[in-house]
Order: sequence, then structure tokens, then C-alpha cells
Amino acid sequence: MMNKFFLACALLCQSLFIQAAEVDCAACNQLSEQMKNMQKSELHLHIGGAWPLEYLKEISEPQEFSDLCLMLNQIQCGEMDYHNAFRIFGLISKIMDSDERIENGVEALCKDLLLDNVVYAEFRTGLKDLGSGLEGYLNAVLRGMQRGTDGTPLKASLILSLRRDTNYAIAEQTIDLALKYRHNGVVGIDLSGDSTQGDGKHVFSALARAKENRLPVTLHIGESKKETPEQQMLELSTIQPERIGHGVHLCEEGNKWIKDKKTPIELCLTSAVKAGMINDAKEHPALQLLLQGHPVAICTDDPLVFNTTLSQEYVHAATLTGLSPQKIQESQQQVQVYRFIHIRGE
Repeated sequence: MMNKFFLACALLCQSLFIQAAEVDCAACNQLSEQMKNMQKSELHLHIGGAWPLEYLKEISEPQEFSDLCLMLNQIQCGEMDYHNAFRIFGLISKIMDSDERIENGVEALCKDLLLDNVVYAEFRTGLKDLGSGLEGYLNAVLRGMQRGTDGTPLKASLILSLRRDTNYAIAEQTIDLALKYRHNGVVGIDLSGDSTQGDGKHVFSALARAKENRLPVTLHIGESKKETPEQQMLELSTIQPERIGHGVHLCEEGNKWIKDKKTPIELCLTSAVKAGMINDAKEHPALQLLLQGHPVAICTDDPLVFNTTLSQEYVHAATLTGLSPQKIQESQQQVQVYRFIHIRGE
């Protein structure tokens, strides 16, 4: 009799567990659907890490695609640290080796964003010479943006990226082109690249010229624990960025600088974990800033590389903060005033 009682209890517990799991799953699906239906803006997306995988498969050689998928899997399984994760962009560049592929890839990317109900996106790219010079590459990106957004709800703008190791001549030419095309889609400048490879001093003059001409700057900072307080404060105080990307490992003075100036943070949760900046997404300091009302833009960074979408990033942020979809939406609407197209007064 007692065995039957325990069996009945076990079956009841199992049934309750299954029901609870089904409720959790249903709630998760409902949250995902709510976020996907929400109109969204993407303020931190590198096109070199965002090409649709199906598009890359169509244009790449079998071995190239196999090598790419292998490294993507390593990153998505957490087998890459921050420094080594940068190697994947070399593989992607070998596939995206012509202006035509860039133009078609940007169009394909726009279509992907539309499927996720993204209505505004600020793409980022460093300029390259794929046969027609830096300006030819830039025009290929702009043509792809035009083709991908024509007749759609999506509006796209372009931020030109400088790396900390960009040479002086390329940096100056990038600013020249940004100013030339400022009324044809280019809205700002980004300083990025491996933050353990120098402090970007030799591009400071180029960035200063951009800001003198009212081109806003966003700064990747706090991506690695190896960044020193001296490096961070030199970059923040010299560049005076309108936004910062990541901000995971800001020094105490850097945190104060961000809070005092209410500088928006571009929060990329999945990226921070899979690139090895932090071990768990809940450790990201921008989550607390989001709860405190500091301007925080939820972004993807590199959706191909980190296998994510903007809707998924919204879900992660809501789950980790306990904020409702409505509160997430309200916070992201407030951040829209920091879009570079607005800062420039267009």
C-alpha cells in the first residue's frame, strides 16, 4: 500500500514538473513573440559579422564555408576567448572579397533585419579596397543599403569604423569620405578593434576632425580586463564619444565619467559572453544601468558570429532584469534620441 502511495506521489510530482516546464516554455515563447512583433532599432551592428549565413553559403567555396562553420561553432560553444574571436573576421573577409558581394550581402542583411521587425539600423564597417578603392567599397555598401530598404519600413544609416591600429593615411581618408557622404547615408564614426592592441593615439587627430565637423563618434571600450585605467581615460577624455560600445570592464573613473555624462551604452549581451568578456550574461554591468534608467541601447554586435537576433537580445535583457516587454520597449524608445542621425540634427 505504501509503495502505491509513493508511486502515486512520484507520478503527481512528475506531472506537475512537466506542467511547470510547459508553462515556462509557453511563457518563453510568448515573450519571444512579443519581442519579435515589437518595432526595433539596431545601433551596434558590424556588417562584417552580420552577413546572413545562407548568403555566405551561396557564394563561398565548400572548404571556405566548412572552415567558417567550424570557427562559428567554436565561438558559439564558448571555446574562443576575446582575442582569438577576432580571427573569424579574416575568414569572412576571404569570402566577401568583391564590391559586388558586399553590395548583395548588405541587401541580404537588410532583408534579414526586416524579418526581425527592425525598422532602423546603423551599420558599421571599416573601409577596404576590393579593387575599386575605399570609395568604391563605400559606394557598394550604400547601394546595398538603398536596394535593401527601398519600399520597406527599414531605414539604414552607416557608421565608418576606424581600428586602433588603422594607419594615419587610411584614418584621414576615412574621415574625408565620411564628410563627403554625410548627406548620402554616413552618420558617424566608430573606433573599434582589439582593445589590447594599443590605445588608438595615432587616429585621435582624425577623430577630432570628425567631431569638429559634427560627425558623432562611438567608442568600443571596456571589452577586456587588460585595458588599463590610463588607456580608458585617455580615450574617453580625448575622444569624448557620444556613445560607447560594451563597457563591460570600465575602470572606476570610467564608470563615473559615463554616468556623469549620461553617455549611452550599446549593450551586446550574447557577444559579451561568447567573445569571452564575461562568463555569464547576468554579470554585465549595463543591466544594472538599464534598471537605473541610464540610456542603454540593446544591440547584437555581430549576429552571424554570435548566432543571435535583436529580438533574442531583447528577450535576454528582459529575462535578466525582470523588466516587462512594455518597459523594455519604453527604455529603447528613450534611447532613440541618441541615434547618430538625430545627434546630427537631420
